[in-house]
Amino acid sequence: MRKPPPSTMEQAATDFINSRRGRPAARPLPSTARAMERVLRPLARRFGVGVEQLREHWTEIVGERLAKWSEPETVQRAGGVNTLVIRARGAAAAILQAESRRILERVRTFAGDRAPTRLRILQGQASASFKRAKPADQADVKPMKTSSQVNEGVEQTPEARLLSALNRFERAVKAREGS
Repeated sequence: MRKPPPSTMEQAATDFINSRRGRPAARPLPSTARAMERVLRPLARRFGVGVEQLREHWTEIVGERLAKWSEPETVQRAGGVNTLVIRARGAAAAILQAESRRILERVRTFAGDRAPTRLRILQGQASASFKRAKPADQADVKPMKTSSQVNEGVEQTPEARLLSALNRFERAVKAREGS
């Protein structure tokens, strides 16, 4: 069926609405992730991998044991040489230095051509982000009894025998000093 032609009143209303109509709705903004990717991809190709990416994969790079005691701090770029600075606690610095060739190989595998070619290991205080390593035997240690709680001759536990022997040793030293 055919529609009847619009009346003059309808035509006038349509013309009025079309003449007063606002701008068309704005298109949605582009995705932030896509925009960031367009900016960061050329920078990553030019400058190489960043410290945050190394931190995310640090356990796979150095191993679980060393990852508990160390973390990448920064990548220093000077004169075309990239140096990875690692902060380590205690003896982990010496172990990292001994494993430096293997660590650099793994970083190169992870980061590609722009990977750091040198390591600088700083031995220092632990930051809050270090995972605290607690030895397994330390978790079950109970406080030792004082000498007044141990009766000589009735010692049944290793702790009691040790305290008894220490008490006897103390009395022998005092007797030797007094005579």
